[in-house]
Amino acid sequence: MMDWSQLLSTARIDQEGKWAPQLSGDERSQWQRDHDRLIFSGAFRRLAVKTQVHSLSDNDHVHTRLSHSLEVASVGRSLGARLGHWMRDEGLLCETYSGSGVGALVQAACLAHDIGNPPFGHAGERAIRQFFEAHPEYLTGLSHAERSDLTGFEGNAQGFRLITCLERHWLDGGMRLTAATLGSFIKYPFAADSTPGQIKQKHGVNQAELPFMRVLASHLGLIEVIPDVWARHPLVYVVEAADDICYALIDLEDAVELGHLDYKEVSSLMKELVDRGARRNLYEQLLDDSEAKLELLRSAAIDALVHEAEARFQSHYDAIISGTFDEELLDWRRASAGEVIERAKNLAQERVYVDLTKQSCEGQGGRLLDTLLSHLIDGVEALANAGGNGTDISPKARDAVERLGKYRPRPNDSKYQRLLRVTDYVSAMTDRYLTRLVDDLVRLGYFDSAS
Repeated sequence: MMDWSQLLSTARIDQEGKWAPQLSGDERSQWQRDHDRLIFSGAFRRLAVKTQVHSLSDNDHVHTRLSHSLEVASVGRSLGARLGHWMRDEGLLCETYSGSGVGALVQAACLAHDIGNPPFGHAGERAIRQFFEAHPEYLTGLSHAERSDLTGFEGNAQGFRLITCLERHWLDGGMRLTAATLGSFIKYPFAADSTPGQIKQKHGVNQAELPFMRVLASHLGLIEVIPDVWARHPLVYVVEAADDICYALIDLEDAVELGHLDYKEVSSLMKELVDRGARRNLYEQLLDDSEAKLELLRSAAIDALVHEAEARFQSHYDAIISGTFDEELLDWRRASAGEVIERAKNLAQERVYVDLTKQSCEGQGGRLLDTLLSHLIDGVEALANAGGNGTDISPKARDAVERLGKYRPRPNDSKYQRLLRVTDYVSAMTDRYLTRLVDDLVRLGYFDSAS
């Protein structure tokens, strides 16, 4: 069994790399401080111009990664608070922790859940993976584990790297969030070359951050299932459920806004979920206003799904706390509302994600990333071959190195570390910035417009 007194640790990594207990400097809890650090970070702010589903949309009403993250955090806070109160009532938590405190912790982890996503969202992830798969010459000399990080580039692992290494305290602890928030963030607590990483084709920790992950897992008391593979922090399931609830419903709402789906088919799906909850029949109050009705249906559907996730967490608590639970809280095969959620996801897959405009934007994003990655990697490798002397490289290579700015590799960096600096820089970009940057490279004559 994992122990909540460890799992809810508010300690942070200090300047010496040790876990330091925190004293409240103001009326905020430590998890509210995590929330504020995330909200005010540049990485979070850039999510406003990163794809959720529809890239570079002219419609200002559709969701971006930022608005999606805020909504997931709101749902996660409610679900976390409910479960926190339940655990207090059941005597599973000591009096030090409140239900609202657990809600604030989940809210902070939810805010960060997409913070590592590259430009153009999942299409951007695929483009980076495909680039390294298509260019094995760039990976010469790397270990299998290091190669797997790049050919399996993953926004979840990049997010962990960002908050623990890159944002705020550069290469010195990152945002220094509490151990509990970090643990609740790691959806896939294993590396790309691990057995579960190979099976799931997902991972949450790069080789560069694996030593820190070991320290974090030990501090939190996460169960090590096999070497360097840990059971999830119990609150990861809550963060995951909040994300599932939002994107299953909000993607459909955006599709109605853009005209990809009809109001009636979406509202009927939401009504099925509403009828399972306590707020059934509320939609009848707005029969003449389809837009308002859809918003109310969505609100009531979220409420119903929060109750469903809460009940599933409670009924499977023993398996979750012992690290043996291997499902999602809203697993479509087992949760009573899961079948409806699966139909909602399938509807989006069949009618929204295949939209030609969306696919065209994603294809453009992939070509832009391919062009930029080759330019940057050629530049940093030329610099390394020149012994770090920027005057001995070509103007094109010098352009690449100068663009990296603070992401420029350090003289003693290994090839793996140099490649990570490039992916750090590229994944931090917004959709629009990437587009403008490649246009600039074309203007300078480094690439033709066809590339």
